[in-house]
Amino acid sequence: MTQKRKLIYFITTLTLISILLLTNTVEANSTLNLTTTKAIYNLGEKITITGNLTIDGTPVTDAIITIQILNPRNETIALRSALTGTNPSTEYVPIEVIDFYPCDINGKPTYSFKRGSNAGFKIRVKNNAAATYSIVILIYIQFANDVPFTIFPIYSGTIEPNREISAFQWPVPIPSDAPLGTTKAYANVIDKYPSKGGRAYALEKNTTFQITSSSTSQGTSTIEQTNEDGNFNVIISTNPYGGMLGKYTIHATSLYFPYFLNARQTFQVILIGDITGDAIVEIEDVAEVSAAYGSMPPSNPTCDLNKDGVVDIEDVAMVCYDYGKYGTLP
Repeated sequence: MTQKRKLIYFITTLTLISILLLTNTVEANSTLNLTTTKAIYNLGEKITITGNLTIDGTPVTDAIITIQILNPRNETIALRSALTGTNPSTEYVPIEVIDFYPCDINGKPTYSFKRGSNAGFKIRVKNNAAATYSIVILIYIQFANDVPFTIFPIYSGTIEPNREISAFQWPVPIPSDAPLGTTKAYANVIDKYPSKGGRAYALEKNTTFQITSSSTSQGTSTIEQTNEDGNFNVIISTNPYGGMLGKYTIHATSLYFPYFLNARQTFQVILIGDITGDAIVEIEDVAEVSAAYGSMPPSNPTCDLNKDGVVDIEDVAMVCYDYGKYGTLP
């Protein structure tokens, strides 16, 4: 075979392979589904974010979904990397989180912090790939009542092939009114935020610690797992005493070669019992619903909280349930 014929054969083979790959990419229908259990939540209510990644209608059970939640001020309040099964693929996550734990000012593992004190965090990651990556290591902390506490970068920069990076953050002030109980901290390695087209470069690792007055306890560091049926879910809540009212936005991304998928979803947080519209449920709201009690159609439509055409005991109960709650406007 002459050199010319060999070249033609080589080019033809490459062309056929490219066509086959392109055909498979076009024909496959890949979708990242993202939803919330409701479109509108009451202040203080738990919010469940769920979804899946499907290819040709079949849920993928080894995908990693990176989820970013922004409040009505467009501030990131949470970032998680959720799994769609118990055996996640590590093919597209070149970074490994080796150690992650809460600590004292000297870096010693500590799993109990008093209200009003300071906490610290240490993390060690390794680049198992042969390439250099630009990464951001984010720590997200969620209180025992599922309300987001804080999120911060503990490292931002590059990591060279087969190298380790250690990072330490001190102090992280614990509020004096922080919920008591088991608090979770999540470590994620990303290239950039999902809202900017970023994704996870490592499996999420979490650790637990106690917020308490005096006792001590042990915590754990684990890789977080989710459902085995191809779905993922993330749960947060809003603070019934000062949580932000308005529209929240969720961004989700996933790399599942050859697909890079993204999705966006929104939900609304309102204060149902706030009849007067001043972002607090107090005696004025009770007075308003009491004045309209028994009217059908409602003499004050805003008092018909369950929208059944009559102001009755159910509407009064809804105001009483929310009594004392107050929200923050964007």
